[in-house]
Amino acid sequence: MSDAMRAEELRKLALAKHRAGEIDDAIAIYDQAMELADDEEARELITINKADAMIQVQRTGPEVQALPAIVMRRRKAHHTFLAAYALVFKYRMANELKRATFYGELALKCAEEADEPFWTGAALNELGSIYDTDSQFDKAINCFERAVALIEKIEDPSAHDSSYGTALENLGAAKITNGESAEGIALIERGLAYIVDPSYRAEAFVDLCYGFLALENLEKARSYGEAGLDLATDPRQIRNAHYLLGEVYYKLDDLDRASFHFDELCRFYPEFRNLKSLLFAIDLRSMVNLKL
Repeated sequence: MSDAMRAEELRKLALAKHRAGEIDDAIAIYDQAMELADDEEARELITINKADAMIQVQRTGPEVQALPAIVMRRRKAHHTFLAAYALVFKYRMANELKRATFYGELALKCAEEADEPFWTGAALNELGSIYDTDSQFDKAINCFERAVALIEKIEDPSAHDSSYGTALENLGAAKITNGESAEGIALIERGLAYIVDPSYRAEAFVDLCYGFLALENLEKARSYGEAGLDLATDPRQIRNAHYLLGEVYYKLDDLDRASFHFDELCRFYPEFRNLKSLLFAIDLRSMVNLKL
């Protein structure tokens, strides 16, 4: 086997490790692949893949710093898209929404020019998430609706299923936040059949808790809220689940459990000493964005 073939084999192995969440192993294998890669195009793709893995665990390095130059060079459409898409995620996670939007629009333009529905759907999902975080719900819904319509046409199950579930969940959550709770709930429940990742399922359950709470279906809100909290590992998801469950139990007149969940929420905001009293006095749902 040539060095080039071995480098590509290692890159694919690293990518599989990355997708399985084994980031340290993935990064080490990308380094091995880079040592064997013997042409600029292969080295550029490995750089993008490694940078994407590093961004996922909030690490930086020369590979991450190389991404803007790769985007601007536009040597190959696939590489340009992947680099821009990685930067969207980087800046969205850092809440630098203007930069995230800039790279999101670049990724979308690249995907549309290449006539790649899967890339286009992925870019629309990211742009929708940016607008959702920025409380621009009409724009978010437009992006997610376009993403769902595109992904529905993809026949390959490996490319369709997880992306379709994510797009439906995103669209449903945006609808719920925009006051269209019944329609949003139906979309998320459709998406659950395609969502396997525990983190994404936790997100869906918490969003369903929010939706059913808005419809005053307190038992379903409680059930989904508890399920989301059981699965959640992300601090934002845990915080949101405690907040919504506090509201649910307050409405159920179970003040002990409401107090417990509001106490857990307050741990995230030690600087606000009167937060628990405020939570018992005022329903803050219309004032907060759970995607922040």
